Amino acid sequence: MDERVKILFVDDEERIVRLLKVIFRDKYDVYTALSGSEAIELLKATPVDIVVSDQRMPGMLGHELLSHVREMMPRTVRVLLTGYSDLVAIIGAINEGEVYRFLNKPWKQDELRMVVQECAEFAISNRQAWSEKVEELASETDGQDQSQTPPLATATKLLALEGIDNQRYELMEMFTQDFNVIGATTASEAMVILAQHNVGVVVARQLATEEETVEVLTSLKENYPLVPVVLVSEAPDSKLLVKLINQAEIYRFAMKPMSPNLFRLAISAAMKEHHRRLADPRMMARAKAVADARPGEFADSVIKNLSRFSDVW
Repeated sequence: MDERVKILFVDDEERIVRLLKVIFRDKYDVYTALSGSEAIELLKATPVDIVVSDQRMPGMLGHELLSHVREMMPRTVRVLLTGYSDLVAIIGAINEGEVYRFLNKPWKQDELRMVVQECAEFAISNRQAWSEKVEELASETDGQDQSQTPPLATATKLLALEGIDNQRYELMEMFTQDFNVIGATTASEAMVILAQHNVGVVVARQLATEEETVEVLTSLKENYPLVPVVLVSEAPDSKLLVKLINQAEIYRFAMKPMSPNLFRLAISAAMKEHHRRLADPRMMARAKAVADARPGEFADSVIKNLSRFSDVW
């Protein structure tokens, strides 16, 4: 029988964590903590599959806790409970905690159950993929001289960049020393580039409407799951960012005007994430399934649907 999924709920209100334990204890192994520091101490002794944290807690905010959790246990699925008005927390959760899902407070029980179930399924697949990877590495290295073990394969580093011409050229020049850079001005052009080149990271700008932004980036996530997206925006909207992390799974967010050093760090982290996905059997299987379905009419329909967005990348 499979080991039950372990979940840690963190909230400074004791009545809330008691309620959450009652709701989920029949299906999962549930742990609770009343602060970020208490959660970290618990995690040192008891690794869990999922951490669900409130944002506004004294001492350590939720996105700060999830950032620590990411460093301690990178395979843990992380969820943040926050209000749409908390834009700083949302940006921090994207860039520091790499949050898998957001839930708005006050949460609805049905929605919470659905998100936790989705996270549990994702955590189980993570667990299985990790086990398979360990077995694969053990098989590959069995009987070999470890000093001769080849390094992980690396992808050609191509970066598809966004923006109006002068901004795009400025960004391309910024990364020419680090990456082989390709620029695109429309979503359809970007999709063609992605189909023809080994792209590691996409940098995209926010579109004129929320619907367009969500649709384009969700399509990119579905068709190229190995390629992390860094979103650039001048005036971010908290509701849009929540949609983009929940639906499009954007990896990093950068606000204009951008600090070159911080932006370089964001791109570097995204490229490392690309290589992590290349080494993840579950992600590779997902990418293969998409690639098998991509030729012919499927690819044509993707480009046709996105061609109406004329100034995207």
